[in-house]
Amino acid sequence: MLRPVSLTLGCLVLTLAVGQAWAQENSNTLPPSELLPETSVDGEVWIYYWDGIDGVAVDDLRSASGFPDSPDDLNTINQLSQLSNRGDSYGVLIPGYLIPPATGQYTFYVAGDDETELWLSTSNQPSDKRLIASVPGWTGSSEFNKYSAQRSVSIDLEAGNRYYFELLFKEAGGDDHFTAAWEGPGFGRQVIPGSALASYAAGSASDDRSAEEAYRLGYSVGYLDGSENLAFVPGYPPTDSDGDGLYDNWEVVHGLNPNDSSDAVSDPDGDLLSAAEEFLLGTAENNPDSDSDGIPDGTEFAVGLDPLTASDASGDLDGDGATNLDEYIAGTDLSDETSTPAPDQAPDSELPLTAGFVGQYFNGIRFDDFVLARRDSAVLFDAGTGAMVEELPVDNFSVRWVGRFTAPHSSGTRDYNFTTRTDDGTRLYIDGQRVISAWIDQGATRYTATTALEPGQTVDLVMEYYEKGGAAVAQLFITDSNGTDVPQAETITSPDQASSSTIDSDSDGIPDTWELRYGLNPYADDASAVNNTSDVTNLEAYQSAISPWTLETVGSPPNSSTGGGANTSPPPASGSATLTWTAPSTREDGSAIALSEIDSYDILYGTSPDALNQTVSIAGAETSAEITGLESGTWYFAIRVIDTEGLVSEPSDVISYSVP
Repeated sequence: MLRPVSLTLGCLVLTLAVGQAWAQENSNTLPPSELLPETSVDGEVWIYYWDGIDGVAVDDLRSASGFPDSPDDLNTINQLSQLSNRGDSYGVLIPGYLIPPATGQYTFYVAGDDETELWLSTSNQPSDKRLIASVPGWTGSSEFNKYSAQRSVSIDLEAGNRYYFELLFKEAGGDDHFTAAWEGPGFGRQVIPGSALASYAAGSASDDRSAEEAYRLGYSVGYLDGSENLAFVPGYPPTDSDGDGLYDNWEVVHGLNPNDSSDAVSDPDGDLLSAAEEFLLGTAENNPDSDSDGIPDGTEFAVGLDPLTASDASGDLDGDGATNLDEYIAGTDLSDETSTPAPDQAPDSELPLTAGFVGQYFNGIRFDDFVLARRDSAVLFDAGTGAMVEELPVDNFSVRWVGRFTAPHSSGTRDYNFTTRTDDGTRLYIDGQRVISAWIDQGATRYTATTALEPGQTVDLVMEYYEKGGAAVAQLFITDSNGTDVPQAETITSPDQASSSTIDSDSDGIPDTWELRYGLNPYADDASAVNNTSDVTNLEAYQSAISPWTLETVGSPPNSSTGGGANTSPPPASGSATLTWTAPSTREDGSAIALSEIDSYDILYGTSPDALNQTVSIAGAETSAEITGLESGTWYFAIRVIDTEGLVSEPSDVISYSVP
């Protein structure tokens, strides 16, 4: 989660947050066992010092040649604080156990001069630790509110359980101190006392899996090695080089790094299950739909279906008469009998179709400036360092291809593999679900998603691509479960953008064919988005028969009451508001976020707090924006942030502003 960001409008302030997993680190920060106490002692923790280390950053300590094996000094303390000045150019590591006095929610705080980090495990195992709070610069001795990263999220802890923790601290020069505090059930903020601490001892953290969990883990390991013809390594627990809870061989088979603990919380296949969850469930990390039943693993697990049993797709979990697969495709709740798919808006026969994709081409790597839409028979481009199409530059452009794939087989259920190969970023959506997400600068790289289809079944495809620099490669390959290439020319169709139709797949008030013609996405509700400098929304542009990008007249919308006599000019401007904000420096888990990781901000506004139906996108490097074209009256504003991985926050609290 991103930490709150302040947005100011006059004298008003609002905050926002973006969802993201806790940061996780390799567990090899402990001193060798001969330097640890033999037994754990309640009421104290050991503190290890490394001297003669320059720099203010905890990473300077981590990279020191003597860390963690050769500390220069050690001592014990009976509370999680050191306030006396010890010296300059040194670093500290404190490992230990935290023992909560009561069950409930706890919030942690750190202060320090200089950088300070507090890590807490979800168990008594160092391998499960996460960064929960940090000082990215320096603070006073009891200053807990200088940086948002100093405060953790609320964390549920159980009374009497032992939770492994680490505190790391780095001093450069001048004053030196650190303090870790907490607040919890029945007490306010206080320094973490000795009564809640115990020392970490050599061999004291035994594996705490139950017999059933150990059996399942052993079975999973043995099955994996056998099915992949890998050499089984005996012993328990299984080999786990980075201490992230994932068997090394499993990580290799599924494209993860057995020496990188952070990938345990990653989700490369985008099925809403982390790698650690997939390992325990037995699902595949590189396949979002392990049983190929058309429902992603994470969706099945969330509602209580089995992501390894294909037959449950044809079941009816909530008894509302619609199959689980039909509900998933329609976007309704599989477990709620009152949430059922609506009847089809209109049969496909009413939507004029032509062979191939509609390709929408844009300047800029974030679909910044629409250039043209055209018919592409297939997505098989490899332009080298030249231009992909003559209307675009050779670098810094993006493309969205929209089409429909119809399964060509005649009987039974068959798997189809959709493989993208791009240089640089790509995303692939099947029936509105993102199944490939690699929106990063990269050389030509392949990603594959698999889905099971019935004979003649049709699914919507949207492939997005951007080219940053160097070679321009954008390719889509389709194969069936037999490895046979499926020709796009025979299986891909798309709405005829040149025709008029009232079909509106995303129910945003703008017909599909109009959206395709003018650079919008017919399968995403983008009616309130703004793609021009005059704050005219896409829906307003359609209703006024003007381009949503240039505001030039483009022809009347079909069946529009405004007809050809519609106002083709943007709404008159009568006021403006200037908003400013501070870029977030941390995520909610306390881990740092660089400015380069912030892609953009969306400012949402409107004349009702319940209908912020206008949007302005602001580049991630900016911290202010002027909203113009505001008519007299009260306007309401909120903000959300988007990072470079595509994570989008919920809108912040709404503030108001009156335009004279």
